[in-house]
Amino acid sequence: MLMFVDLITRLSQANVIIGIILCSIGLGLVLLSRKYVGTQRGGREIQEDDKAILLLRAMGLIMIVVAMIVMIIY
Repeated sequence: MLMFVDLITRLSQANVIIGIILCSIGLGLVLLSRKYVGTQRGGREIQEDDKAILLLRAMGLIMIVVAMIVMIIY
């Protein structure tokens, strides 16, 4: 019971909530990058090494790393 209370108090801290939000946005960028670029390119064939896809995925991964740092350190 004591661990559950500690978990609830930890999850209700502002830095953990901000980290979860950043992590979900970053994960969304990584997963939806192909669909977003396909919409911008007008449905043309998109290759895996497209710079826009790589940029969106890199931004998403950076957001996930920042979210983990925010949740753990602060």
